[in-house]
Amino acid sequence: MTSDFTALPTWVLSSAATRSHQVLHAALARAGVNGYEYRCLSVLAAAEQLSQTELGAAAALDARDVTHTVRALEDRGLVSRERDPGHGRRQLVSLSDEGRRAAERSADVIAEVQEAVFGGLTTQERSTLLALLERLARP
Repeated sequence: MTSDFTALPTWVLSSAATRSHQVLHAALARAGVNGYEYRCLSVLAAAEQLSQTELGAAAALDARDVTHTVRALEDRGLVSRERDPGHGRRQLVSLSDEGRRAAERSADVIAEVQEAVFGGLTTQERSTLLALLERLARP
């Protein structure tokens, strides 16, 4: 009995995700950030200031990962943290000027990645693929 597993939709989807992941992380590395850092910078670029908890939720990171990521970004001068005056245990996070520039560079890199991964598709094909993937991603 033979089976061509490479024709299975799950295999093709996994292979496409692997390629996309490799392209994305290589490009982010060239830009000097990792995936978690990009997500935090991107979320903070759209907000003036967020608590670490809000940042983690918006960036889809668990509390431990957001803490490590914010620390790493803070060590590089890309974000600043301060205690929330209205809540003693809450940390508020905001982008520094350099962090804003890093977020802008990262956004440019992400746009290039989208083209590298999906450039062979028409606008309509991209829309259709995205709609189908969103349906598959729902529980």
